[in-house]
Amino acid sequence: MVKAVQAEEQAVSNIAIVGFGPKGFYAFERLVAQLKALKIQDPVAIHLFNQNEFFAAGNVYRPDQPSYLLMNYANSNINCWTDEEPPAILENTPDFVSWLRIQPAYSSEAKPEAFAPRARVGTYLMESFTRLCSHLPDNIELVKHVRTVTDIKRIGKKYRLFTGGNKPNAYPEFDKIILTTGHLGCGAGFLEENLSNHYIDFVYPTQRALGHIESGAKVAIKGFGLTCIDALLALTEGRGGEFSVNKSGKMTYKQSGKEPGKIYIYSRTGLPMMPRTGHTEIKQPLVFFTADRMAALKDSKPVSFGKAILPLIIKECTVSYYRVLFKHYRWRLLALPKFESIREQIEVFHHYHPEAKRFNWEKLLDPFTDQAQLTHGKVADYIEKLLVEAEKGPEESPLNATFATWRRISAVFNEGYSFGGLDAASHQLFDHNYFGLFNRIAYGPPVKNLKKILALANAGIVDFGFVKGSIFKIDGSGENYGVLKVGGQKEQATDYLINARIPRNNGNNTPSLLYRSILQKGIGRRFQNTSGGIYTPGCMDMDRQGRLIAADGKVNEGIALYGTPTEGLCLDNDTLSRKRNNLASQWAKDVVQFIALKETEKNCIENES
Repeated sequence: MVKAVQAEEQAVSNIAIVGFGPKGFYAFERLVAQLKALKIQDPVAIHLFNQNEFFAAGNVYRPDQPSYLLMNYANSNINCWTDEEPPAILENTPDFVSWLRIQPAYSSEAKPEAFAPRARVGTYLMESFTRLCSHLPDNIELVKHVRTVTDIKRIGKKYRLFTGGNKPNAYPEFDKIILTTGHLGCGAGFLEENLSNHYIDFVYPTQRALGHIESGAKVAIKGFGLTCIDALLALTEGRGGEFSVNKSGKMTYKQSGKEPGKIYIYSRTGLPMMPRTGHTEIKQPLVFFTADRMAALKDSKPVSFGKAILPLIIKECTVSYYRVLFKHYRWRLLALPKFESIREQIEVFHHYHPEAKRFNWEKLLDPFTDQAQLTHGKVADYIEKLLVEAEKGPEESPLNATFATWRRISAVFNEGYSFGGLDAASHQLFDHNYFGLFNRIAYGPPVKNLKKILALANAGIVDFGFVKGSIFKIDGSGENYGVLKVGGQKEQATDYLINARIPRNNGNNTPSLLYRSILQKGIGRRFQNTSGGIYTPGCMDMDRQGRLIAADGKVNEGIALYGTPTEGLCLDNDTLSRKRNNLASQWAKDVVQFIALKETEKNCIENES
């Protein structure tokens, strides 16, 4: 009889998903699909921890955002469901475009090539989650916690989680945990002290993070990427300003009077991102950067990025550039397997067409690489050029085709990059020098948004005069918050500084209390690339199944990672893709096999009693 009671007490399997944005939802969907497929009968309690009430959307896609905050991912790419086995427990699993078509309020937006508001995607994710929850098997209990997990403790083979303000034993001991938290550097996301600070370290949600900046203020923004654009729109369109297109097709901005007086952007390169349309990507097969060639490189570890991979990228970009340029002159590039054969075609082409602009890798990536500073006019003119090339599409613009090449090869490169595939020096080189560069040229904003930034510059609100070569120093006199300086001569006092750079895993700092706890207690350790040197990208160490590796080097079978926490060991996790770096499916299989084994052992105990 005692054995039967013990079996009953141990029957409930407690599972935790920490961080419940899209990645948390994907892991949950695979878990319940596996539970149903294996016909698990014993009770399973799945606890979801999220910083806010927007379960499945998280902070990035929360549905209360303004509609002017757009995706940089075309509608046709968005699907929160998967076609892998076992199937979802729902029969109706529409992708985003199909979902938009059946929504009376949004059906007009159901264009595959369009860029939807992030809030709309959040609504899609949350509705999909709600429908999934309504079909859960009776033995599954779902427990939602609007809490930020800050601490973890190992108890035998199980774990206890802790959140701020809760009693020590507020949650059960968990058998399995998956961490799908957002960027480690963001900590708990928006901080209340931002409301009065002159330094804003995190801009989301924009209404709250930037709402205290008064009209007429002078604002500096560090970073010139997607987050910068969101901040600019929140401070202008978000305050009642209006964009319109005049008869000549040029976008203009009408001020509301509530905007900052001037906004100064500065970044390391001073370059804006290449804007995107929703045009269908080029379908031409890769010539040099192929999966077979990457597999061959992986067999000869460690791989040098500069010596082995970068030359292949440049060759592939060269092919993309000239394939389109040749078309303009009614020539046809033969994509032969030897690059010398392609080079010969290029030289013959330029002999007959010396006026055609040659491919130049360095100048394409940074046309101002030899200029320490840039003027407002040069940057505005460059944005105009990027917009023209973007609207032509990758089939008509050699520049656009070149920049789109990274999107075509990134999945193949990820296979070589992941789990320390590069030597230590190359790993560091790519993370610090090329990761941001390729994001800038390949994953930029919708054309519409960059047109808005240009309109703000033409309206005198945005100033590019400090965009490159500037440093920001806090003003000790107290008259202003800080001073932006460029070239030791020109300077500008500012009232606020906004950090518009998305934080990445950092080898020397772990702001998140949860990951700090994991490191301090030896539950996990940082990953180190020791191939030919030592490089610590900042992410946690894990095996190829996503399971955390403890300080003693042993695989921690109770805790897995998925999404942003794996950035540094895997690449390009900040995406809605269910296929890229899919560690969720294996985690779900492992969890359900564990539960099935428990169920078998319990049945044996009951039979013995």
